Amino acid sequence: SRSPSPSPGEPTPESSTPASVDVLRVLGQGRAAEAQLVDATMTDGRVLRCVEKVFAPGRLTRAIYRIAFQSPFAYQSNEHAIQSCFYRRRVAAAILAASDLDIEIAAPLYVRFDRQRRAWVLAAQWVDGRGVKPAPAQPHRLRQIFGRLRQTLGRFFGRQPGRSAEPLAVTADSSAAAWGGSQQTTHEIDDLVSQMRQLEKLLIECGLTGSGWQVAPRAMVSTANLLRVAGRYTIIDLESGIPAVLVPKYLFYGLHQAALPPFDDLDPNCLLKWIENNERSMIVRIGPEAVERLRTDVEQLILHSRAWKNSEPAIFRRPWRLLTRAGASAYQNECFRRWRQDEIVDQQTAAALHQQPLKSVLIWWATLLPGRLGRLAGRMIGRASSREKLKRFFVQPAFRKQCLDQYRLQCVQRWRAAQRISQRAQPARFSFAVHSVLGVIAPASVHRFCVDHQRRRHLAVTTCRILFNASYQAQLGEQQIEAAIERWVQQQRISQREANHLRSDLAAQEIAVYARGFGMHLGLKTLAPLIMPAKVGGVAAFIATGNPWFLLPLLLLPCLRLILTIVSWWSSRGRGVPHGEALLTSWLPTVGSAAFPFQMFASRPRLSVFLIRDVASRIGCNLPVYGGANSRTELALIRGCDFLIEIMSWAAGRSQDLRSRFGRRSISPALPEKM
Repeated sequence: SRSPSPSPGEPTPESSTPASVDVLRVLGQGRAAEAQLVDATMTDGRVLRCVEKVFAPGRLTRAIYRIAFQSPFAYQSNEHAIQSCFYRRRVAAAILAASDLDIEIAAPLYVRFDRQRRAWVLAAQWVDGRGVKPAPAQPHRLRQIFGRLRQTLGRFFGRQPGRSAEPLAVTADSSAAAWGGSQQTTHEIDDLVSQMRQLEKLLIECGLTGSGWQVAPRAMVSTANLLRVAGRYTIIDLESGIPAVLVPKYLFYGLHQAALPPFDDLDPNCLLKWIENNERSMIVRIGPEAVERLRTDVEQLILHSRAWKNSEPAIFRRPWRLLTRAGASAYQNECFRRWRQDEIVDQQTAAALHQQPLKSVLIWWATLLPGRLGRLAGRMIGRASSREKLKRFFVQPAFRKQCLDQYRLQCVQRWRAAQRISQRAQPARFSFAVHSVLGVIAPASVHRFCVDHQRRRHLAVTTCRILFNASYQAQLGEQQIEAAIERWVQQQRISQREANHLRSDLAAQEIAVYARGFGMHLGLKTLAPLIMPAKVGGVAAFIATGNPWFLLPLLLLPCLRLILTIVSWWSSRGRGVPHGEALLTSWLPTVGSAAFPFQMFASRPRLSVFLIRDVASRIGCNLPVYGGANSRTELALIRGCDFLIEIMSWAAGRSQDLRSRFGRRSISPALPEKM
């Protein structure tokens, strides 16, 4: 039997909360929460190493939730919502333990409220696993697609299928095919998606409809919610960040339950019925004590979920309940509880709120103001101490100066922690106002660039070194590639043996030559503001006069690229560094800037394929809404690189054929052994 939930001695929301928490490192930032690895010291002296999810989402997530349900983000502010997260994980863990699926859930440990960040926190078991591995590069997909299309058209027109085309000569595409890992990783994503479909079906059947959304294969980011540990998968995230509106099936479920838009919804009748129908088999699989614990957890889950959902206006969720006394009372009680939690009202005011409806309405309207302004306005009405401080602020200059200095110090400390300003910066009054505006409307990097002249100077110097300093180009390129290799090793996407092969390619002497050549080609882009007017004027003069000499400015950059490529070839001729592909493509307009990356692909295909896939991975991780690490978006972009790799392989093969026709030796690197 498998243990589906914590034993009686383990902490629960009612029995134990940590006395202190030591944050070790931040593991990641999601749409709704920040995951951080912590050592939690419990009240009985035990130290638990676990992962805390601090539900402090960004503005976009909060805005989406506010529009959908007319309430603050529930997991950040609603106690019943965070308790629902705890018991939902325990119930789902018991159901999975009693099923045939070999999938676990990171066990919940405790919940607490972080007063500094004004957010609820859910602690769960630390799972030291990895995400799904991307499929290895397959640079023959276009030929396979065209081959199947030819066979389909042949059968349609009544032709007999002919013999399959013979594979092309071994060139760079074969080297790329050899890179990419064992055959086992090819089907890992397919196996994960298959298990996710079964898991989604099980959760929906037992009434945990909202949890099914978190593992739905059609949700592009759902694959990031599971980690692979010792050959099996563990669910690490069962809490949504946005409503489940991106998959039509869940909109149908929400419409059926009169709960639109759906957000981690629960069907209590379905859940109770499922447990009743499967009680005997569950007793056999997990034991009678675990089943009894499951029934208790289900009661708590239903209780907290109902209290959470009824405490929000949510005009599209059973709107008729808003007309009842119970619905209005539930929303009112939640507002009072949240005001006490956020220290908007003091004890005296909180005790009298039910007898002072006018004051309650005024506080409610005040808290509708965004951010700190709303909290400040609410405290002016709900706290006598805040009103006294405001009075002292206006009548006592010394106290006013003390408050302003303290406020400025807090802002400066926050900006320094976010690296919006340097650690030595001391903003004056005017610059403080500029910082305050930039802190709201600008990202941290833009804020720092606008206010820190040393950062601007550093970026300018770094840019010039990247464009014109050959040794710095080689050093920086090697550091970036080494960092990418190490990142893939840490994510367990490639083995140490594969990383050593990539490092051996990186140590080749031609890599530095190609990096410098690419830097020189990029340096020519700085001339674009000067050359572009000449191009436009030349085209206009050619249209007006018909004289082709006016089109010479169009050839200026291609000719300069060709000259720089010849210089690079001449300076490295003694070391035998190939430049054939670069010489053939550098004179082409627009695409000529990619001459040296194309040359590196022809000479070192394994390293080039890795870099192409790493760039696609970074793009997939940083896409808003649909992107993220280990998401299907990231995996799809990595898989889509196969088409680019095949095109570049075909071009490299044609280039070598062209040079061989002129009697020159074709430079084809030795194929790497298959990993």
